[in-house]
Amino acid sequence: MPGSGKSHKIDEQTKNIPDEQKIRVVFHPEYTNADFVGQVLPKVEGGTVKYEFKPGPFTKILYRAYQNSGKPYYLIIEEINRGNAAAIFGDVFQLLDRIEKGDGSETVNGNTFGEGWSKYYVENDFINNYLRSPVEYSKEGFTENHDNKSVTFKSGITFTENTGIRLPPNLSLYATMNTSDQNVFTLDNAFQRRWELELVQNQCEDSFQMNAKITVNNQSITWKNFQTQINSIIGEKSNEGGLSSMEDKRLGCWFIKAENGVIDEKHFANKVLKYLWDNAFKFCHQEIFESDIKNFEELQNRFLKTGFDIFSENCGLKNYLHNNQSESESQSNPVNPQDSEPSEENSEQ
Repeated sequence: MPGSGKSHKIDEQTKNIPDEQKIRVVFHPEYTNADFVGQVLPKVEGGTVKYEFKPGPFTKILYRAYQNSGKPYYLIIEEINRGNAAAIFGDVFQLLDRIEKGDGSETVNGNTFGEGWSKYYVENDFINNYLRSPVEYSKEGFTENHDNKSVTFKSGITFTENTGIRLPPNLSLYATMNTSDQNVFTLDNAFQRRWELELVQNQCEDSFQMNAKITVNNQSITWKNFQTQINSIIGEKSNEGGLSSMEDKRLGCWFIKAENGVIDEKHFANKVLKYLWDNAFKFCHQEIFESDIKNFEELQNRFLKTGFDIFSENCGLKNYLHNNQSESESQSNPVNPQDSEPSEENSEQ
């Protein structure tokens, strides 16, 4: 679900890894296999046009992992389902199957591939040549015109012009995806099976984030109470309608971030309310909003003026609202205990 902290979890797992040992890429509808793996591009030198292979993030991190087998490397793919993953990976998809513990090893042309290596290989002359180059691609660096007919890496693997491409054990691929996103590509079962899928729980131990308040028109509610109540309604509606995919439209703990214990009302309106109107309750606005609200513009304007009255009674949010004006009045006009005691005159009557 959006805002549950998927990218944050990967950041935590790789925070002690130097930047040169990880590459982050974001998939999107225009992203291609050439962007991901690499492509041949023209280059003008001294009035002459030359064609050179410029590697993509996949090939760059693969090169580094081969060169330094004793270090871990990570290719982090954000929003993997926002691009056509099958087309972007191309035949590299074949490399996602790894040799597991107990499978034994495979020896091909003198190279032994054991646990963690790709079970299968692909042929790619450009990647092969790049892996055998003396330096990684840069403005002054890589050129395919080198004399390295074969290279033996620290792992003991010898690469020749005929060696197939495999993922080494020290290279891991991490990816994030939001199944609730609209107008994105779906990942077929064959592609998903190659990954170890993990659901990121919608939990947050940051009390400053969860206890942050949204205040409008002297009414306030904590982000925890708002998020929990709205998510319960989404859950109920998904069960009633048999729409399991609606669960993914719940609000993540970090869907909107607080600053100094406060969530700005305009930021809340533009981000949270818009998401609820356009996505989570797109076809059933009346489930949480007042039925006379006709469009998002009206919803936003009324919210900034009247506050949480835009939500219907069925929503149940009013049980969690605090009236700041009443609290401030009670603090400025404290009750004197003597004022509540009856006088002798009144008590005798």
